[in-house]
Amino acid sequence: MVLVWIGIAIGVLLAVILIIKVSKTNPHEIAGIEIHCTKCGLKTDGSECPRCKSNSFGV
Repeated sequence: MVLVWIGIAIGVLLAVILIIKVSKTNPHEIAGIEIHCTKCGLKTDGSECPRCKSNSFGV
């Protein structure tokens, strides 16, 4: 019976830690979406940056 209580306590503790971690994490970071281009800063909403794509000249 003691092992059951220890298992429940560990489960509750793990759930609390994950809830805290999710509440502190930026929603866009969870999905892995970058809203702005990392090179020029243009808003891309996760797609390729048209400004940097046209200036790359196949590089």
